[in-house]
Amino acid sequence: MPKRVVVVLALALGLAGTGTQTAQALDEPKVPEQVGAYFATGLVPRLADLYGPGAKAGTGIDFDETTKVGVIRRVLSWTGDFLAGKKTDSPTELTNNWIAPITIKQGQVVGLATVWINPSSDLPELADFDPGPALVAALAAAPASTLLIRDEVHSAWFATDGTTITPLVAGTSGVTFPTTPAKYQKTIEVSTTDAAAQNQGLLIAAVVLGVVVVILGGFILLPDRRRRARKLAAVETADTGVPDLVAVAEPASTPVARPRTAAKPSTPAKSAATSTTSATAGKPAVPTLPRSPKAAAPRKKPATSPVEPAE
Repeated sequence: MPKRVVVVLALALGLAGTGTQTAQALDEPKVPEQVGAYFATGLVPRLADLYGPGAKAGTGIDFDETTKVGVIRRVLSWTGDFLAGKKTDSPTELTNNWIAPITIKQGQVVGLATVWINPSSDLPELADFDPGPALVAALAAAPASTLLIRDEVHSAWFATDGTTITPLVAGTSGVTFPTTPAKYQKTIEVSTTDAAAQNQGLLIAAVVLGVVVVILGGFILLPDRRRRARKLAAVETADTGVPDLVAVAEPASTPVARPRTAAKPSTPAKSAATSTTSATAGKPAVPTLPRSPKAAAPRKKPATSPVEPAE
């Protein structure tokens, strides 16, 4: 057999083997017995308690005897390595969630129920309920022999056959056509990098804004604190009667209250003798001679003319 033919056959067998492994990996996982039992008997009463007419004040869903649970399917999610941008052969993993559509009255779809096994009790419980037929219809469009992937980060749903992912609910993933997990991983890396750069820019802006606010707050509050300090010092001075050192340290333009001094008592006027004695203190005393009384000058008599004798 030619060597080229051998190589082609080997490649064909390898692809066939890979296809068989992929088909086995994408077989719908079996539903645990306790989960199936809860869907059969415990789910509908719980839905009636939480979403029935009594819980919604008469506007809830009427889960009556016609309520039915559809096909139960297990949900996958992206692995941590895949979301971190690492190269991995297993981009998806099984989750602790099972979903099933809920119908009432002649097959009317009323929502999608999600059941999980509570780790604390190890019992299945209702985890979530998405009312309305929209999500159920979107997931029903998944191609045959595919598994469902729930991308909670981007609020998206995909169907995967092991090599291709088909968007069922695009959410914020940006995927609108079938693609490969590797290409979608690059999209996640780009969006994560952009988000990190945006968050870093917001953090720097917040720090700068905080510094500016603190500086402005200091300029605004400092004068007010000074005024409060002066008022407090004035009150303390009034209470204690002691001049405040803060008030004395103020500029000259600010009037300073000074305590009044008691008026000095007036001294009585000194007598003239005392004054003279004080003025001449230290000088030799000069004897004072008694003044002799002046002789009284004789009064002049008026001149009399001689009387002429009568003839």
